[in-house]
Parts: sequence; C-alpha cells; structure tokens
Amino acid sequence: MNDLHDFEKEVMEWYESNWNGRVLPFFKKPALSSETSLSTGKYPWADEDAMEILDDYFTRFNVDRKNFSFAKYWPNEEVTFPLNFFRSKERKWRWIEPEPLTLKMLAESAKAGYWLFD
Repeated sequence: MNDLHDFEKEVMEWYESNWNGRVLPFFKKPALSSETSLSTGKYPWADEDAMEILDDYFTRFNVDRKNFSFAKYWPNEEVTFPLNFFRSKERKWRWIEPEPLTLKMLAESAKAGYWLFD
C-alpha cells in the first residue's frame, strides 16, 4: 500500500465495517466519502465514541498520535451547561466550532505514519 488511494480505500473499508452504523434502527446508514467529517456535519461522533474509534484507528493503522489534539475536533464535550447560569458574563461558556476531522485526513495520516493535521 503506497498510494494514497489505497490508504483511503483501506480506511473507508475499516470505518464502514466497524463504525458506520445506523443512527436509529429505521434510518439508513450514513453515506460515506473521503470528505465525510466525523466531528462536524450531519452525523458527528460523541466524544466517548470518538475516543474508542480513534484508539482503534491509531492502533490498527500504526499512526503516531503525539501531535493529535482531541480538543480541536471535540472542543465542547466537557462542558456542564447548568453551571453556566451561575457564572459571571466574562466566564460564561461559549460554543467553540469544532474543526472537521475527515476520513481523508485519517487516510493521509495512515500513509504518513503520524498525525499530519495539528
């Protein structure tokens, strides 16, 4: 596997067979492309799922994760909203737009052997 296309195919097959399930039993599985974002868009992962899926990805494709920043793609997951009511205006929590994490990014990093995007 030397070509990026080979890595894209391998990552897509891995994701499709292991992680691309139906959102609810009566819905279709989400359609995938290399540009499908897993942290934004119509079907983003919850942070608990993302941790498990990414652990599998980094292990299966032998990708060095030392430059990977989870908070860049899931910046809002650790927030407790009810406490926001009691905070001063300056300390209130604000939504941070997550960066897209695409299947193509996973494939490109798998080819390189380390995380390329942080």
